[in-house]
Amino acid sequence: MLNLELRAGILIGWITVITGGLQIIIPSNILPIIGVTPDPVNMQLLGTVGMFMMLFGAASIRAIHHPEEAAIVLFWSGCQKIGAVLLMAWGVYKGVFSPLALMVASFDFASGLLYFHLRNKL
Repeated sequence: MLNLELRAGILIGWITVITGGLQIIIPSNILPIIGVTPDPVNMQLLGTVGMFMMLFGAASIRAIHHPEEAAIVLFWSGCQKIGAVLLMAWGVYKGVFSPLALMVASFDFASGLLYFHLRNKL
């Protein structure tokens, strides 16, 4: 079972790196999906978030491959995921994002829980 969880954690790390990179490269295509107008400020902010996603995703992948580093990295990566969920939900509540954004948040929520679980297992 742990092997499957480790593979899922690595896959989530790669998904985080790739989607973060896409937020940097094509923010004008991504913002409308979550109901946000792609103006220069919103595109810059999404790109900044994407850069942090790439860093946390890459750090998570490394931590899973190097269990001696896992505890602290997976803790903070889990915090990043849960923090993203809370702020996305807040944005939907305030009308900044469309409810579709909650689908992204649900993936991040499950990812955060998995990272916390792996942190305790490794």
